Amino acid sequence: MPRLPLLGLEAEDPITAEVFETFAREGRDPIALYRVLAHSPPMLRAYAGLARGLRYEAQTPRALRELLILRTAQLADSEYEWAHHRAMAAANGVPAEQIAALAQWRTSDCFDELERATLRCVEEIHEVALSDEAFAELERAAGASATVELVLLCAFYEAVARMIQAFGLEVEPEYQQFLGEP
Repeated sequence: MPRLPLLGLEAEDPITAEVFETFAREGRDPIALYRVLAHSPPMLRAYAGLARGLRYEAQTPRALRELLILRTAQLADSEYEWAHHRAMAAANGVPAEQIAALAQWRTSDCFDELERATLRCVEEIHEVALSDEAFAELERAAGASATVELVLLCAFYEAVARMIQAFGLEVEPEYQQFLGEP
């Protein structure tokens, strides 16, 4: 049960209306996380701006970013984050065999050098123990700009998982089909 009520789809203030309009342009309703964040329109706008930048302005491949988010969701035990990004991962070309092998990525042959370096960093960032070695491995595989994007993305989705838990958000019916996956 959400700890704050989900605000309605018809926003009463201009900031929330602007943010919710982006969902309408994408052909969907605002998700529960946005409907809770709408209790503080300036924070909703700030959050949405960073989320949108990470989704649409990053230069790293979207499939790699979705793989990173799914592993973050697994580590943070965030069913909500998993369910939402599982659909996005499939839509952006992440192979089903990679999704199935994600928790065992170290022993799977489904992942290339860049994916392995990224997933190692995800795990170390989750443990708040990113080593110089893992960082250097990612930078060698991805370059400096992509390293910034991937570290920022991972840290952001760690924070998202914590917000979801703190607000007590539940997976919406349309995303429940992904519950119970790895």
